[in-house]
Amino acid sequence: MSTAFTEGWYRLFLRAFPRGHRREYGAEIIGTLLTGTSRRAPSLRETAGLLAAGFVARARTTTAAPWWADGLQLGLLMLALANLAYGIADHSSPWWLVASAALVGALLRGWALVALPLALAVALSTGRAMLLGTQATFSPSQILGPANHNWVSLAPYGVLAIGAVALAAGRWARPRRLRLRARPLWWLVIPAVSFALTYMPGSREYGETWQLVRAGTEGILLLAGMLATAIARSPRWALAAAIYVLPGVASPLTHPPSNPQGTAYWLTLTGLLLAMVATAWRPQPIPERRHPQ
Repeated sequence: MSTAFTEGWYRLFLRAFPRGHRREYGAEIIGTLLTGTSRRAPSLRETAGLLAAGFVARARTTTAAPWWADGLQLGLLMLALANLAYGIADHSSPWWLVASAALVGALLRGWALVALPLALAVALSTGRAMLLGTQATFSPSQILGPANHNWVSLAPYGVLAIGAVALAAGRWARPRRLRLRARPLWWLVIPAVSFALTYMPGSREYGETWQLVRAGTEGILLLAGMLATAIARSPRWALAAAIYVLPGVASPLTHPPSNPQGTAYWLTLTGLLLAMVATAWRPQPIPERRHPQ
């Protein structure tokens, strides 16, 4: 196996590191990995090490924005991704999918002032049946996407709108201090997987495969957030998790799930959230000072 392939392999997984870290140390890391390894296959152990070290570096990366703004942006991004994924699964109109995808893109890039009108449009459109009556759901208003018919199910969209207002207000009031980060594009894997599950042959709408993939994705992200919290001791990931989990918990609290699996699902998400919160505010040990003899 050629050295060029091995180098390309390592450069691919080097993207786990933040851009600034890659710019400063990338050549040195690649050179170390390739030392004395001409014409050999990439090492799975070294690849896993790259991923782990990149994750730690990202968790410890500081941002220009305060922790609450960074966590709020991440939580709203997760809500927007869920909205887009459900829109794909519901075979929503192209206009609705375009608006939902634009909201995801604005939050990914950290464009708070662009995300604000899109978040308000998504929230108002989803709640139009409750605000204007059932006649608002008839044609031609169907181009606006799905409309929810109870206030509890509108909680995530209300949080999305309120959070977007808070981000835009902070960005407008303090443009230099509230510069949101541009997040990696791998988040777009979520709507891509939703599209594949929706349109693959033999798939059933919201079938077992869909439910397993959704629960697995949420579990992996929450576990990653808990690990990042333990590494950096920052509450930003706990805030993001609360923004995503708590609005959804309102539904099973008012309408208990009809099966044990649904109850276990929400209890697991809530437990992971509580563990993340406890980790974020756990006091760090104070190192002992050694007195000179």
